[in-house]
Amino acid sequence: MQTSFTDKQLQDKDNKTSETIIRKCVHCGMCNATCPTYQVNGEELEGPRGRIYLIKDMLENKKPATKEIAKHIDSCLSCYSCMTTCPSGVNYMHLIDHGRNYVNHLVFYFQNLLETH
Repeated sequence: MQTSFTDKQLQDKDNKTSETIIRKCVHCGMCNATCPTYQVNGEELEGPRGRIYLIKDMLENKKPATKEIAKHIDSCLSCYSCMTTCPSGVNYMHLIDHGRNYVNHLVFYFQNLLETH
């Protein structure tokens, strides 16, 4: 998958790791075939491929996570069956962890901001 992280963003080790992982994805969708949440809901954003797009968009564009994005990221069961079926070797485990940390960091930041004002 093509990425457009800036050089400054790639100085952050988590962004650099995530960028390397994202670039391995070839959009084939084989991960969705074994993902329980995708199988139940049938929504693209409820599978690994959709979550990769969400995480990529948040990180590259420094977007805050909306309630809807957080819901899709949080619905991952962390079973990682997607990793066993991915022919490109996408390390989804580290990517979803980075996405969750990003979402949680922003929620924590804004809660503290609201409490101090």
